[in-house]
Amino acid sequence: MPADDTDIVFRAPRAETNWIAVIRTLDGVEISCTVKDVSKTGARIGVPASCPLPDTFMLKIIGKDIICRVSLAWRKGNFVGVHINQFGKIAPKTGNTEEAKAQIPDGSYKAIGVRRSRMSSF
Repeated sequence: MPADDTDIVFRAPRAETNWIAVIRTLDGVEISCTVKDVSKTGARIGVPASCPLPDTFMLKIIGKDIICRVSLAWRKGNFVGVHINQFGKIAPKTGNTEEAKAQIPDGSYKAIGVRRSRMSSF
């Protein structure tokens, strides 16, 4: 006898990660967390079980310039599953390149405050 279609769970392939991230609630509260695995549609996040989470929040991946609007799917111990509702890339900060070039010294200066190891010889 074939299985009922409601028993079948379709899950997108997941890639294991260990990314550092920040949860930001609509109230502006920020909670440090780690992203343990991701797929095109969701992620598994490590966050202490003692931290209350709203149904919807923002998730910023540190160092990847990625931000997502997510909704809570499940919670078990120190892990939560989220559905990715919206995905975005944070634009890099751009500045005036001429100003940046003007601030770079030409190399004709002497270093001030050179640090030395305690083990180095003089």
